[in-house]
Amino acid sequence: MDRYIHYFVLIGLPILIGSFTLLVLFLILNRFRYDLFRPKYESAKSKIDSFLTSIIFSPFDENNFKIEIEQFKKEIPFKKKWCKKLLLNEIIFLKLNLKGDITNTFHFLYESFDLFEYTKKLLKSKRFYIKCIGMYHLESLEYEKGKMYIIPFLNHKNKNVQSSAFLSLISLDPDKLETLLDFSHQITIAEEIKIMDILHQKKTKIPTNLSQWIHSDNASIIKLGLKLMMFYNFTNDNEAIVELLRHEDELVRLEAISAINFLYIHEAEPILIEQFHQEDTQNKLEIFNTLAVIGTTDSENFIAGLLKDKTIENNKLDAVYCLHKINSEYFNVHFQDDYDVQKMVKHVKTPYL
Repeated sequence: MDRYIHYFVLIGLPILIGSFTLLVLFLILNRFRYDLFRPKYESAKSKIDSFLTSIIFSPFDENNFKIEIEQFKKEIPFKKKWCKKLLLNEIIFLKLNLKGDITNTFHFLYESFDLFEYTKKLLKSKRFYIKCIGMYHLESLEYEKGKMYIIPFLNHKNKNVQSSAFLSLISLDPDKLETLLDFSHQITIAEEIKIMDILHQKKTKIPTNLSQWIHSDNASIIKLGLKLMMFYNFTNDNEAIVELLRHEDELVRLEAISAINFLYIHEAEPILIEQFHQEDTQNKLEIFNTLAVIGTTDSENFIAGLLKDKTIENNKLDAVYCLHKINSEYFNVHFQDDYDVQKMVKHVKTPYL
């Protein structure tokens, strides 16, 4: 033991002290560099913000703008990578936050400052996240000329690059939404939200192959297809939607139940009743919500049976709510002697009780 302590004092301790000293020196130098760089950065940012604001809110004059841009390049360290990055980020920030018909001005600035060339260098990077940043530039600026540089990434071996390419291409050309049918990996919730956001913003036309989406082997494509059918109020495939109630994926079934609710697919009622006991709690609640919209006497009898044999104790209030929505007079003549049910009925009729 004493020998190990001796070796530690003789060898280990000097190494630790040396490493700690180097770390402290590195942090001091890094802070010193930051303090020297910060004023340059702030000065450049202030000049860029002022210049961009002046250009964007001025009447478009290509010749005068070109002269002003060339002069402005001399006022900032334009050739520095950090300066181009700052300039591009400021242009994107303004593009995303300003409304109106000024897209051409942003594209003019993007090209005149050679920032498209900067973006193309990012797209050529071997690091996948750098490629994604490049695609984000094109997407944010709605720079349609960049589509040809995105298309090769649709079959990229990296899933993140492939996903970013699909989303960027759809954003730049919403009418290409049909291509999502061939999407191989599972679409995440974040990607779903992004796609739906694009549709809301772009007001794109309905995909011509939408009917095929809900027959895909990719469960996430089916779910997205159902969302699109709701978005476009697409009622040409009701039978296929009803068939999805027996799909092996419970989340697909959940989305199908929601679509049946939204699209008022009344013929789904018997299958919803049949499937009820095979579903988890979330899907059961969605079935109640749907039967409350499309339910008939069959649903009344089914839910009444559930209340009588007490098989839904955890969802009893939802069942009462559903039955009341189907027939608001039902509890006036039924379950009069069931104190718990009547208490829930009062709550349903007057939620603040």
